[in-house]
Amino acid sequence: MNNQPLTLRDAILNLRQGRFVLIHDFSSRENETDMVLAAQHITPDHIRIMRKDAGGLICVAISFDIANKLGLPYMLEVLEFASKSYPNLSELINSQASYGKSAFSISVNHRDTFTGITDIDRALTIKELAKLCDLAVKNFDDVQYRFASNFRAPGHVQLLIASDGLISKRAGHTELSVYLAQLAGLTPVTVICEMLDDETHKSLPSLSAKNYAKMHNIPFVEGHEIVSYYKDQIRG
Repeated sequence: MNNQPLTLRDAILNLRQGRFVLIHDFSSRENETDMVLAAQHITPDHIRIMRKDAGGLICVAISFDIANKLGLPYMLEVLEFASKSYPNLSELINSQASYGKSAFSISVNHRDTFTGITDIDRALTIKELAKLCDLAVKNFDDVQYRFASNFRAPGHVQLLIASDGLISKRAGHTELSVYLAQLAGLTPVTVICEMLDDETHKSLPSLSAKNYAKMHNIPFVEGHEIVSYYKDQIRG
């Protein structure tokens, strides 16, 4: 860890301690800052902070390996299959964003939730999902059965699947946050939420996000810092 940039070390420490990290991707990509937390540490209060201070869509980012073990598809795959019966869906699939393939999968609720949208319900769904993902990491052979038995879809927690190969293939907030969780020695599952601007109704500018980070003593990490460290590790 000694060769890691200070901001990266601070971010890893925060994730381990169940605290937030802010990740800005790239000005050439989404140019957005996401509030990030290790999913295994989620509480209802974290959900409250994310919806009030960040304001974007609260999602759970999952490593490709775990998603594969759970039998999770990308939403694009679901739509491609459904387009055989609903041809208009093909046009939606072909209208992808300029910054690359979507990481979206399905959305879920835990079966013990009521509506699934409250802070308590979403925290429960995410906490239980993180536990299941940990079992997947440990190669429990019944994780698909547990997933189907304990969750229902659609729900109020949107799942994202990191690309196979992580940052080497795609460097979105999904991959950046999952890689950080891996570096922290945590289950590679994160909760992420885009930070929005109340005044402009657009994404929160990175300078404003940095000011928020400073005010709340939260590490602010640039995507290029994470990518640079990743490449250094690959080179050895």
